[in-house]
Amino acid sequence: MTVSPLKNVSPLAGRSPLQRKPPGPGVWDGFEKAPPVDPAEIAEARKLAKRKHKVAKIVLGTLGATTVLGTGAATVATVAIVNPGALGPLGPSLNQLVVEHLPGGAQDAYHWATDPNPQAEDASNYGQLYQINPGSRDYQVLAGNGQTSPDGNDIPAEAIKDGRVIIGFEGIDGTQDSYVRAFNKLFNSDEAAIPLNQPMLFIHEGHRPSRIDDIKRVLHDYSITKKVQAGEKVDLQAAFEADPAVETGYNVIKQALDKDLDVLVFAHSGGGAESVEALNLLSSQGYHDEIGEHVKIVIMAGASPAQDAVEAGVQPGNALYIGMKADLVAELGHVYIDPHDPMKGLVNLVKDLRETSDFTLGPMHSPDRAIVPNNLDHLKDFFEKGIGGTYLAETPPAR
Repeated sequence: MTVSPLKNVSPLAGRSPLQRKPPGPGVWDGFEKAPPVDPAEIAEARKLAKRKHKVAKIVLGTLGATTVLGTGAATVATVAIVNPGALGPLGPSLNQLVVEHLPGGAQDAYHWATDPNPQAEDASNYGQLYQINPGSRDYQVLAGNGQTSPDGNDIPAEAIKDGRVIIGFEGIDGTQDSYVRAFNKLFNSDEAAIPLNQPMLFIHEGHRPSRIDDIKRVLHDYSITKKVQAGEKVDLQAAFEADPAVETGYNVIKQALDKDLDVLVFAHSGGGAESVEALNLLSSQGYHDEIGEHVKIVIMAGASPAQDAVEAGVQPGNALYIGMKADLVAELGHVYIDPHDPMKGLVNLVKDLRETSDFTLGPMHSPDRAIVPNNLDHLKDFFEKGIGGTYLAETPPAR
């Protein structure tokens, strides 16, 4: 191989400063010599340069330390709130200090999340499948934790109407009785906002020992959805073990799609993350087209946005997200985070949090007390005109 000679390279290139020859005579011809500098001025200039360099080091060092300490402080504060035991003997004291300086609403949210859950129940109820019948105040348990299967037959014939099955995903703190009352009032009575008048299959999320355990589980569900969307391989069984409600939802939706049934999904709060995880897992297993053809979803203040369902294959007009601006979960959950470019979504999420005033899953998080009544027009457009999208309503004025 012939190597071309280098061109336009300085003859001084490659030499150390000691090897370079000084300019020849005549180079400085025509320039007057500068007068000699007073040695005292030179000494003063050196002192000033040293002081400036020291000041620059102090300023840069302080900025760097502030950045590091600021980031560290935020991290320590977060750990002190969520897992003080990880900070050793100082953990409890730091926890108390941080909590005492939180705003009142945030303190309520902290205690709600970390105190023992008065509704804690046996793990056999996690992911329970039950049926709500129109006009009934009761419910019928169809299967417990781990009792459904992807190729089973867990959909009763009476739950199918006009080729459609309705599947609901509960949220954190939800009870079977509360969803029977709310969804019959909203969809299965003569006074219903949207009179579907059809038996519904619901999936019980379940109550862990503390609500922080439920929050961690929902965040794990969300992370699995992002992994699927990023093209990573996900262990189905590990995902199901982490949240039995996802397994039940996956199995029942798959059974419906295998029977060529339409599926209407209702998902509230943490159920939003569970429902879209089930759909994304199904999509990764070859059901993307079937989801696009048969699935509609209504997410009510869910922990995942409508776009996460669209990524699984749901048509945009068949994916609706509704909630209240004042609700923390709705403000956090409605923003789509692209796993390939998350920064834009994270910036929008932080901006939207400014609207939050309800931190504890209060009235603004309730389907029948706030979400549906204040987004009824969007629900009607969804069912009657096939218009999806994301809508967060303003908090109604006090009466």
